[in-house]
Amino acid sequence: MKTILATLFLLFMISGTALAAEQTVTFTIDKMYCALCPITVSKAMEGVEGVSEVEADYATKLAVATYDDAVTDWQEIALASANAGYPATIADASK
Repeated sequence: MKTILATLFLLFMISGTALAAEQTVTFTIDKMYCALCPITVSKAMEGVEGVSEVEADYATKLAVATYDDAVTDWQEIALASANAGYPATIADASK
């Protein structure tokens, strides 16, 4: 019985890990008016647990965030930016 439970637990752990994936999302950032704004946006987004990298650009008003979707989602990252004063929305892929 212990062997069966151990095997089921191991399979559960492996399958849970397999479902997690690194995601990358591009946000349009409102209210970036100076060259220092991307630093604030990056720091806010990087403060979200599960975010591994953020690149924000003043010229394009975009931020690209890489995160672990087992830990967080794009809405939490956008909320962190908005809470820092820079509303973020998913960039339109068709542009």
